[in-house]
Amino acid sequence: MFYNYLKIFHILSATLVLTSIVYSYQLWRSMQKSSNSFSFFTRIRKQTATIIIPGALIQLATGFTLMSLQHYPLTDAWVGASISGFILLILSWLGFMYFLSAAQQDRAQHSNTHRRRTHFYRYAQSLMLMLCAFALAIMIFSMATRMTSLHGST
Repeated sequence: MFYNYLKIFHILSATLVLTSIVYSYQLWRSMQKSSNSFSFFTRIRKQTATIIIPGALIQLATGFTLMSLQHYPLTDAWVGASISGFILLILSWLGFMYFLSAAQQDRAQHSNTHRRRTHFYRYAQSLMLMLCAFALAIMIFSMATRMTSLHGST
């Protein structure tokens, strides 16, 4: 019974983290068209600090708890893919936040090379977001194939 409640909590927190990432992505897209990009940056930073990072830690804790309750060996390929996807997701999101912060600092300084670096920062942010999407795809695929194989074997 605890397992089922924990699984529901795990799924709901994953949904919250995913929608928060999508919302932050939409803010980032709006930031490109706005002259007041600092307010968008502040909202993305708050979203990261209050929902994404804590939610990711909850995902990690509940995920390992669910695996231990079901006695899954950590040597299974889907577990390794899920953990690798999680690490890639967190690192790429932190990279995205780093390049976003660097772009804001550069914009605040109004340097002469601002335009050239702005393109670099935008491409770096895009690359980090693509890595996030790739990591999410890895995690969803590995868990979906694990669930399919579990349902097929019963």
